[in-house]
Amino acid sequence: MCLYGVMKPGLIISKGLLLVVSAALQFGCTNQTGEGEAQTILAGETEEWQELEINHAQNFTVAYHDDYKVVQLHYRSDLKEIDFTQKIVLVPKGKQAPALEGDLAGAWKIDIPVKSVAANEDGEITRLRHLGLIDRIVGMGGGGIYDQELRQRWENKQIASIGYSFHAIPQPELLMSANAELLVLHTYDHSRLEGMQKLRELGINAIPQFSWAEQSFLAKAEWIKFTSLFYNKEREAMDLFNQIESRCNELMQMVENESARVTSFLLYHPSNVSDWNAHRNDFYASYLQAVSSNVLQDDGPTHSVGISNEQLLALAGEADFWITNSREDTKWPPASYLKSFKAYRNQNVYHYQKRTNYENDAYDWYETPEVRPDLVLEDLVSIFYPHLLPNHEPIFLARVKLTKE
Repeated sequence: MCLYGVMKPGLIISKGLLLVVSAALQFGCTNQTGEGEAQTILAGETEEWQELEINHAQNFTVAYHDDYKVVQLHYRSDLKEIDFTQKIVLVPKGKQAPALEGDLAGAWKIDIPVKSVAANEDGEITRLRHLGLIDRIVGMGGGGIYDQELRQRWENKQIASIGYSFHAIPQPELLMSANAELLVLHTYDHSRLEGMQKLRELGINAIPQFSWAEQSFLAKAEWIKFTSLFYNKEREAMDLFNQIESRCNELMQMVENESARVTSFLLYHPSNVSDWNAHRNDFYASYLQAVSSNVLQDDGPTHSVGISNEQLLALAGEADFWITNSREDTKWPPASYLKSFKAYRNQNVYHYQKRTNYENDAYDWYETPEVRPDLVLEDLVSIFYPHLLPNHEPIFLARVKLTKE
């Protein structure tokens, strides 16, 4: 089994209108090369598509036609001021594209299979990695990547830095070095979508992805199917996802058969909005809900939220397990407070930083689980119910160093 960081600021520079136009021309022309004969299929690819079914992801669908595919992206969030719907028409190189009118009015056309791609978020890079498309990656956020082969390619300048999604939409001049046919953007708010539109107006072949907005780990993992559509890799994506889904269901069934279900909670510290930031109902919380009872779950927002010391103690004081981001508790509240938690007293406090390369600011927790939630569930089950997976060595989780006396 092959195992593969957080979003970080990327360097943003500006060199004037002439350079921006030059970047747009170079980036745009890469999608107009003369390699578009109908028979031009890259090694390992086929013109016969394996049609996908989307069973968990909420923010994209796909429809197949004789000579093209239509992907529809859709996501709405009043909080983030996003109301986005668009169809993407995928046409085999050398084939006649359908008229972008009627139901396809306003659609964005892309020639497939895509030969080179850049992405400003590690999740998309990880999906490409798991589909065996590492050779297509010519640009990513930067060198803060845990996967060693990708890091080496970046060090060897085979992969260009285009800036992380945490900072901003990549500047066209940064995209010059990538020379990619396709740019996949992590568009998590209105300003990022506006930035994507400006890149398109400059001739850059940019599309958004909304995997980050999914509310369950299987829904998020199913975005590997979205990625596969641009490379005719549906069969590989489907086979991989089916194995992952089957293992997740197996693990959840194992826990379902247990007479006593443990309680748990997941949060991180420090927080810029309250004493702690809690994963109550979001994608990360879905892990806990699958194999335990998440004591912080409520009917509130589906993103991480601030929670005070008092609220946390009232809700989680008797929880069996505590999952967090900190490797040690030195910056946490005093011992008198922490020892009020059952999980702390029993030393059942775990962090998810086990696979971390601090020197490169790289965290595998934000890479591999994007595609392999089954590995996270295996870790949790082995910790919560040791008798179910007695020989499993956790991949991502390890005990927090507790120092408060």
